[in-house]
Amino acid sequence: MTSHSVIVGGSNAARLLNCPGSYAAILALPPSTDVPSEFAEEGTFGHEVMAAAMRGAAGPNSGILQGLIGVKVYDRVLTQAHVDEMLQPALDALNTLLAEYGFAYDATNWPHENVEVELRVAFPGIPGAFGTCDLIIRCGDTVFVVDWKFGSGVPVRAVYDHGDSETVNPQLMFYITSALHSAKWLFKGARKLVVAIIQPRTDTPLTHTVVTRRDIKWFTEDLQEAVVKATNRNPPRSKGEWCRFAPCKINCPLWTDAILDLTAIGSPPTRIAPASTPQPYGEYLARAKALVDVFAMFKKEVDDQLHSFLEDGGKVPGWRLKAKAKQRQWVDEDTVDLELRRLGFEDDEIWRSELVTFKAADATAKRRGVKIPDELRVAPPTNETTVAPTDDPAPVIERGDVVEAFRESLKLLTNK
Repeated sequence: MTSHSVIVGGSNAARLLNCPGSYAAILALPPSTDVPSEFAEEGTFGHEVMAAAMRGAAGPNSGILQGLIGVKVYDRVLTQAHVDEMLQPALDALNTLLAEYGFAYDATNWPHENVEVELRVAFPGIPGAFGTCDLIIRCGDTVFVVDWKFGSGVPVRAVYDHGDSETVNPQLMFYITSALHSAKWLFKGARKLVVAIIQPRTDTPLTHTVVTRRDIKWFTEDLQEAVVKATNRNPPRSKGEWCRFAPCKINCPLWTDAILDLTAIGSPPTRIAPASTPQPYGEYLARAKALVDVFAMFKKEVDDQLHSFLEDGGKVPGWRLKAKAKQRQWVDEDTVDLELRRLGFEDDEIWRSELVTFKAADATAKRRGVKIPDELRVAPPTNETTVAPTDDPAPVIERGDVVEAFRESLKLLTNK
C-alpha cells in the first residue's frame, strides 16, 4: 500500500478535520524521500501476514500462521516470535470481537462470501479520496470494519473520551464511510455497524464501538466541509494531538511561536511552598512539562525532515549524512562455539538458558489448551512512581501508598 489519497485518507482524516490549513502547509514543504521506517515496515509485514490468514480457506483459525513460519513474507521471514507476540494475539482479539456481538467462530461457518480483505474504497463526494480497509466481515445483520495496528508505541483507540464527550476515531469513520459507499453489497440490510482497532502489542489490544448511519452522514458532511475549507484561501490552522505525525508543524506558528519564545512558561517561583499546599511551582511545572512535550515532538519532525532533505541531495550547513551504525552480531553459532572453546571458554560461559517470556508462554498455553496459574506471575516489588496525566485511568498513588504497595508485592514475590 504505497499510494496515498490526493487530499485526504484514513490516516490524515483527523488532521484535516481539525486543521484544514495543514493541507496547503504540507504542499508548501519541499518534497521528501518518504523512506519508510522500520516500524512502518514491520507494520506492513504484519498486514501482509494477516491478509493471508484472512483469505485462508477455513478462516482466521485455519492454522495458516504456523504453516507460514520460516517463509519470507514481505521483507522478512516469519518466526514463532512474530506469531506469539503479534499475529496470534491479533487473531485472538478478532475472535473476542466477534464473540462480543454474539458470533462464535468455527471453520464450518466462516462467511467466505461476506469477507473483504485489503479492500480499496473511495470516500463519497471527494475526488481522489480513497483508503484501504484491512478487514470487513458481514455476520448476520452486523458488519465489522477492522483496522490492524502492529505498533507498540502510541496506543490507538476506536473511541477517544474527552471527559464531557466521546469521538469515534476519524480513521475508522473514514474507512466505514468509504466501505459503505464502495461495497454496498456487504451493508445491504445491515442493522448494526461496528468499527474496531486491534493493536495486539499494547495493554488494550481490542477497542470497538457501534456507529450509526446518522454518524456516518454527519462525518461525511464534516469531512467534505473540511476539504472545502482546506482548498480555499487562508484556511484555518489548529494545534492539537492530530499534529503528532504532521510534517507541517515545523513551520506552523502555533508550534514555533511557543517554542521560540521560552518566556511562555514564565519564571520559576523564588520560593517553593510545602508539598501539602497549593503552590505556584506546581503551575510552573505544568507549563514547563507542556513545553518540553512540544519540544520533543518538534525535534522529531525537524530530525526527520533534515534527514529526508539530505537524502534528497540537499545541503544543510553543519550537517551531513553518515552510515548508520548497526549492532554487531555473531557469525554462525557453530563457528563461534568452536572458536570460544579454543580460547578456553567453558560451556556455561558460551551458552545460557532462561525462562521464556510471558507472551511466549501464553501462546504455548493457548496452543496446548491450558491456563498458566496467576500465582506464577506477580509484579516485582517497587517503591518507584512515574508521572501521568490527571485523566489517566490508573489508580492515584500517594507517596505513602508506595511504601505499603512495596511491602505487599515483596511478600508475594518471596511467598512470605
